Amino acid sequence: MNSESLIASLGARLTPAESSLTEAAVALVARGPLNSPELVAQVCQAIGVSRALAESLARAILGHRPDVRQGPDGRWRVIAAQVVARPVARAADVAPDARVALPSAGMLRDAAAELPISSLRFAVVDVETTGGRPGHGDRITEIAIVRVHDGQIVDVYETLVNPECAIPPMITQITRITSEMVREKPLFASIAREVTDRLEGHIFVAHNASFDWRFVSHEVFRGTGHALDGTTLCTVRLARKVLPQLPRRNLDSVANYYAVDIPPHVRHRAAGDAIATAKVLIALLRDAAARDITTWGALDAFQRAGTSVAGRRKRSAVPAPVKHAGDGA
Repeated sequence: MNSESLIASLGARLTPAESSLTEAAVALVARGPLNSPELVAQVCQAIGVSRALAESLARAILGHRPDVRQGPDGRWRVIAAQVVARPVARAADVAPDARVALPSAGMLRDAAAELPISSLRFAVVDVETTGGRPGHGDRITEIAIVRVHDGQIVDVYETLVNPECAIPPMITQITRITSEMVREKPLFASIAREVTDRLEGHIFVAHNASFDWRFVSHEVFRGTGHALDGTTLCTVRLARKVLPQLPRRNLDSVANYYAVDIPPHVRHRAAGDAIATAKVLIALLRDAAARDITTWGALDAFQRAGTSVAGRRKRSAVPAPVKHAGDGA
């Protein structure tokens, strides 16, 4: 497998909504019929979504299953008579010339570990939101994606987003984004493909990455019916390892250490914070290289040392809420 394929294997990508979401939904309707809002509320932990959106999400999760049907009453149920056992082919049944050795996830991971950090592509993301719970009504109001290749910022994407709900005054005080500013801006569903195109093949980076990943993956699933998968890198966690002498590793503290200026008028706005985080990432990788950490495997092991969750691959379209990090943005 060539290096481009290995680099792409680390990057973000869309995957079908099948897997754990579908399995959970099938298990639920097997216990009794459910309408789409009930199903989505339980499977996606998405409470209070519109009927139309719930129908769209339910179809994305279950519409392809031959053993599940939506009845005239709108409720989803398992149709036992439609269940067909799929025969499993044995290796001995396949002609020798038809067998293709595909690399396993473990093989890809091991091979990608040898990639030099300088060859990797990073997408540094920052989102502004109406609150902290994407599965319970909070939405994105602004998103920025700053792509970094070979230690250089190569492009910046930013847009305000109509969250389809009011922005709380407390949030406006922090971000200076008002409901009036976003009223005529695009819905996330209309930019979801552009966002995923920009993330594709790039390692997802953010300062307190779990927060931004949860919101982006949730909105991507709402907008496309597909899950966002990929590898993440958290600059908070990396800063804890590279800069243990700092009492705090929030964005202001780490940016100040590296003399990265964040003008007050762009602080707590997506592009301002994402550009600052990208510059911090470049500096952290430079300092890591000074410690002879020059490959993805070495960097991943370094940032994960002493913690069980950093750098894990995200696979759920709607990740479960996590505790806020004390060193967050």
